[in-house]
Amino acid sequence: MRALAAVLLLAACAPSVPSVPSVPRADPIPYTLDAGGVQLSDRVLRIDFGRTDHSTVPAMTKLVGQPPAATRDCAGGGQRVEWPDGTALIFAAGEFRGWATPAGGAGLSC
Repeated sequence: MRALAAVLLLAACAPSVPSVPSVPRADPIPYTLDAGGVQLSDRVLRIDFGRTDHSTVPAMTKLVGQPPAATRDCAGGGQRVEWPDGTALIFAAGEFRGWATPAGGAGLSC
């Protein structure tokens, strides 16, 4: 009986969802940045301006294959989320409003 109680106690302490390490993918999904947001190069799917940050950041992370490298606050309450490939997405009021690269940007800047 004690052994069963010990096993149940240990099982209750174990995490219910295993943690998955964030390992960069070797093959990022190709995309281009355009006047409407982000276009997947080999698919009709898009990440358009106006989409929420809660859905845009995970989607962009899948494309780049790595999590954001930095998040910075912008003047006026916006936010700039930067990925290791140099792409930055700009959010205002929780919505995707622009992007920036080392070469330039589109939409709302930070």
